Amino acid sequence: MKILDFYPTNCKNCYKCVRYCSVKAIKMIDDQAQIVEEKCIACGNCFLVCPQNARNIHSDLKDVEKALSEGKKLIISIAPSYLGVYDEPYKLISVLKYLGASLIEETAIGAEQVSKLYRDYIKSTEKENAITTCCPTVNMMVQSYYPDLLEYLIPIDSPMVAHCKMIRRKHRDSYIVFLGPCLSKKCEAYGYQLSGIIDAVISFEEIDKLLESKNINMAKFEETYPDLEGNYIGKKYPLERGILSGISSIVENSKFTPVTISGIDDLKGAFEALSQGELKNVIIEANSCEGGCIGGPAVPKKSKNIHVRKIRAQNKIHSLKNNNYKNYSPEEKEIEYVKSFRNKQYIHPPFSEEEIKNVLEQTGKYSQSDELNCGACGYDTCRDKAISVLEGLSHPQMCMPYMRNEAEKISNTYFEYSPSIILIVNTDLKILDLNPSGEKAFNTRVKDIKGKALSTIMPDENYKQVLKTGESMVGHKLNLNKYGLIVYERIIYLPQNKILFGILNDITDDELKKEQIINFKLNTLETADNVIEKQMRVAQEIAGLLGETTAETKAALLNLKKVVLEENK
Repeated sequence: MKILDFYPTNCKNCYKCVRYCSVKAIKMIDDQAQIVEEKCIACGNCFLVCPQNARNIHSDLKDVEKALSEGKKLIISIAPSYLGVYDEPYKLISVLKYLGASLIEETAIGAEQVSKLYRDYIKSTEKENAITTCCPTVNMMVQSYYPDLLEYLIPIDSPMVAHCKMIRRKHRDSYIVFLGPCLSKKCEAYGYQLSGIIDAVISFEEIDKLLESKNINMAKFEETYPDLEGNYIGKKYPLERGILSGISSIVENSKFTPVTISGIDDLKGAFEALSQGELKNVIIEANSCEGGCIGGPAVPKKSKNIHVRKIRAQNKIHSLKNNNYKNYSPEEKEIEYVKSFRNKQYIHPPFSEEEIKNVLEQTGKYSQSDELNCGACGYDTCRDKAISVLEGLSHPQMCMPYMRNEAEKISNTYFEYSPSIILIVNTDLKILDLNPSGEKAFNTRVKDIKGKALSTIMPDENYKQVLKTGESMVGHKLNLNKYGLIVYERIIYLPQNKILFGILNDITDDELKKEQIINFKLNTLETADNVIEKQMRVAQEIAGLLGETTAETKAALLNLKKVVLEENK
């Protein structure tokens, strides 16, 4: 089951996720980001930086709601980081009860048990170094990228798994849900869900969205405490040094030097030092999130920043330091809390130097000096980027300098060879550049007019109008009688760059043809008028002749009639 990925329709091809992925577990397919499962360590950084919020994260919420509708007893193990994430954390407990939770216990109970097991491990281990295993992202990171350090991973369950095992032991038929600020817990829990130890994992962010969808206002609820709370040692786990501080007395009397490291990049440095033997006899409290779990990637968007959350959690936890809490009975120690890890090393396919060189040349890198290693594509070096292309994780066009150069080539080609007159002026209407077509039309050279007023070669009224209105001008016919030209003028205003582009298309021939057509039509009309006038004169003459002959004919007929009448008498 794919737990983490991106919504393809939301991806805008910005490569920001690639730049922020420390293990480069993202591939670009048809300009869409996809997570490579076998490389991913589920840290969630890519989701945090995605400007389109294109996160596609598997959710167990529907399964939880189904369990409630079926009348199952819902028990929630809530990560102690809730004390810092929420302004009024105990109102969250009331809301969860309102939504249907039967029991709510703090995962800090499991953390307390893990601390006890860590103490025993430190006393007995012969390993040269030790790495805490509460963070599933750290565990995945070591298994996939530093398998030589597997022996240093402390083989003990995380607090989430330990606590859920405790709950399952006491409430066998219940529906167990872990609630916290972490995304990688979803990955960690998958196998335990199949085995029936955990039923669902949901995040604080998911709960926040659920409350919003149901129009539930947490502020209106009264405070309620969890049904079972962890002690001071367990509650400190989400903070930096939260793990080591609970076992400090044992560590101080051991061969180990305690080291707290937060953040993937810092962890990479530490693990490389361990691999090379530069670090020895250390116990590393390893947190993938900067600031510890309180800085998890699945806290509600409206939560305060991490520094506020850390201080709030510290104050809240410190105030509870001397409280006594009801805890699990001693027989719960009989539960098996052993965790095993295996080598899942990601092996890069082998590529020849010739193959890598060919990819580099596709983006204009023919020598080492051409390799800028700017990191804009997301990869540290151009060579790493070339290898990613060969692996099918990226494509050559992801190289920003190369694409910019290509765009500039196209732009320069258009500027140099365009039949249109292209001129560029600043907001003071001083000439910055003029293309060859413009030089020919204005019978000048760029070097002779650069920096001079536009008005020295052509009218500038339209440019002044554009500056006044702040809007580009499209579609204006302009007569440049000085040059025997008629042009169709367009002016493009780029206020951020403080420049104006003038694009003048020569329509002189078209205008002459129009004038010829108009003259032809006028001549045709004049000729037609003359012909009509002649026809009217001829018609009048014919009409006159017809009138005379008609009168004569009538006179003859009258005479003939008179003769005939006289003969009849």
